[in-house]
Amino acid sequence: MTYLAQPLLAAFLTALLIVWLRRPALRIGLVDHPGGRKRHGDTVPLTGGLAIVVAAGMTIAMSAHKMGDYQVLAVAALLLTAIGVLDDIGEVSPRTKLGAQVVAAVLMTSWGNHFLTDLGDILARGPIELNNWAIPLTVFATVAVINGINMFDGLDGLAGGLVFAMLGFFSFFAWHLPDPNALKLLLVLMGAVGGFLIFNAPHPWRGRRRVFMGDAGSLVLGFVIAWFTIDLTHRSDAALLTVPPVVMLWVTGVVLFDVFTVTVRRVLRRRDPAAPDRAHLHHLIQRRGYGPAQTVAMIVGANVALGAIGTAGWLAGVPEPVLFGGFVVLGCVYVATFLYPARFLRIRQRRNAS
Repeated sequence: MTYLAQPLLAAFLTALLIVWLRRPALRIGLVDHPGGRKRHGDTVPLTGGLAIVVAAGMTIAMSAHKMGDYQVLAVAALLLTAIGVLDDIGEVSPRTKLGAQVVAAVLMTSWGNHFLTDLGDILARGPIELNNWAIPLTVFATVAVINGINMFDGLDGLAGGLVFAMLGFFSFFAWHLPDPNALKLLLVLMGAVGGFLIFNAPHPWRGRRRVFMGDAGSLVLGFVIAWFTIDLTHRSDAALLTVPPVVMLWVTGVVLFDVFTVTVRRVLRRRDPAAPDRAHLHHLIQRRGYGPAQTVAMIVGANVALGAIGTAGWLAGVPEPVLFGGFVVLGCVYVATFLYPARFLRIRQRRNAS
């Protein structure tokens, strides 16, 4: 199958599965009920992530003989899918879910031999080698990215839109290097996520077929983002071209900024860093008076802009220390703006009063 046909097939299968799984989900309780922090008005199936995983797996299976390098990714994805579905039903504790993320990351590093070996030349003193810290840091970073995507799964189209944009950048990198197998898999995943967004993104043609990603989707897609962040920057064959690690900071920028800021805020307030709240970026933007569609467009657009800056800088030959310094400066601005939500919201109130 061609590079175009496979993602289209994945999108079609995802959409078909979402429609087909609606009644079984309602029957077994794989749904999200309104109430508490959840502001949606109806009971919504949590089958979007499951449909993405199954549709992508079916599509890739048609060329399995060329996808042997991703067996570990497939096994870890199945583990996270199973844990995610059980968590969506309400059968998994937070510790078990976190443990599954750690196991998936360990599978990637210890079985797949897939981990960060250096951070690149971000300080203008040569590549920063991780040595004995390589696997622990990779596991920590993987869990952080997974939870970062999960944190953004609180508004229709947001997590899916961010992942779709990141996969788009990864696809460009795979084409540029070139890595045809990675490109094929990434395009299939883009197609599957696109099929999901038909039923999740806030648009007037969605009708009554609304569906949520659920933890089965956010866990797997977060892991996929972590996997390809490493896969495209670190290769076992030194002769292969790679993307500088600092570029991936820009591609995943909004997610990293928000995870860091929210974690620091909770620690400063002596709260559990994993405790949910309504102080994430999308919550704050909505409290400033913007609608859901506007909020999604702003956040996804900002992440696309960051990814474009990092990618353009790399292709233009901007030194890695300069790219890293620019990212750190933006990160500091983000933290200063959003670390204390009340201060951010008062700015709006003062403008309205004037």
